[in-house]
Amino acid sequence: MVRSETVLRLSTPDLLQIAQAPDWEQLRARAQRLLAQLGICDFMLKMDVSGANGASLVQMFGTLPGATLQLFNQPADDKTDPIQQHLARSCLPLNWQVEQLCLLHGGQIYPLLKTMGITQGMSLALHTKQSVNRLDFYCNATPPLALTASAQADALLLGLYLQEAAELLWRKATPNQESLLSARELECLRWSADGKTSSEIGLILGISQRTVYFHMKNVAMKLGVYSTRHAISRAVMMGIIKPNN
Repeated sequence: MVRSETVLRLSTPDLLQIAQAPDWEQLRARAQRLLAQLGICDFMLKMDVSGANGASLVQMFGTLPGATLQLFNQPADDKTDPIQQHLARSCLPLNWQVEQLCLLHGGQIYPLLKTMGITQGMSLALHTKQSVNRLDFYCNATPPLALTASAQADALLLGLYLQEAAELLWRKATPNQESLLSARELECLRWSADGKTSSEIGLILGISQRTVYFHMKNVAMKLGVYSTRHAISRAVMMGIIKPNN
C-alpha cells in the first residue's frame, strides 16, 4: 500500500491539526493530507453516536462520495459484510484486497470501490464507552503493496484522533447539548471549570464532597472521558460551557 519502506512519521503538530480542526471540511482536508503521506488515498468513518435523548444515531464521514458513504449504512449489508463481522469480534485491524471482498460479499459496496480504483484497504474498530465505530483506510496502489508496520501504527494513531475530532464536531452541531447533563452535573462542571476544588464546590452548592465526586464522575462518563480536566476541555469544545478568559 506504500511505495517504500521509509514512511514519514506523524508528528505531534500533525495530530493537533486533526484534533483542532474547526469544521468538517478542514478535518477532511487535514486528514487526507496526512494519510497521503502513508500511501492512503481515502478514508471512511462510521460513527454510532448517542444523541441527547439517548437515541443512537449513525454519522458517516470521509472522503468517499456521499452516496457511497451511505451504502455502508445498510443494515442488510452489515450482516453479510465480512469486514463488519471481523470488527464485531476482534480488536485487530484487518488488511484486505477489494478483489477478494467482491467474491465474498454480494453487496454493492466493494464492487463500487473497485470501479473507483481502490485496490485494497485496512479496517479497524474504534471503541468508545457507548459503541464500536468502524474506520476504513483505502489505497489505489497497483499492484497492491502491504502497509509497513510503521505506516500501520501511524494510521491507527491518526484514526483515534480522527474519531475524537469527528465526534466533537458532531456534538457541536447538535442542538441542546446541555441536556446531556443534569442541572446539578452542569453546576459542578461549571464551578470545576472556574478552578474550584470538589470541597469548595460542595460548600457552594450545599452538598457533600462525595456527592460532587459522584456528579463529576457522571459528567466524565456522559462525555466519554476519564478525568475532570478532560471533561472540562471536551465540554468547552462541545459548547456545553464557555471557556474561561
